[in-house]
Amino acid sequence: MKRLWELFDWLNGIEFAVCGVVAATLLIGGPAYLIVRFVAAQHYLPAMGFGLLWCACLIACIRDLRRRRFTWLTGGLVVLWFATTLWVSMSLS
Repeated sequence: MKRLWELFDWLNGIEFAVCGVVAATLLIGGPAYLIVRFVAAQHYLPAMGFGLLWCACLIACIRDLRRRRFTWLTGGLVVLWFATTLWVSMSLS
């Protein structure tokens, strides 16, 4: 019975790893894909704005992770970035 529980623990770890990889791929690959689509359609100003917002979120999150404390600025940037990503991706569909 102990080996069966070890197997289930191992499968649980794989499940969490797969979910983490998919989430990271979507959070990094999604905005990059949208920026490439803007550039391909020759919409350089929205691509630049979206890219700058994405970079600002990354910088703010890295800064806050190093300080081990999240700020309202980071939360606001992340919410703005997420809402913009959803809005742009739905308008491109």
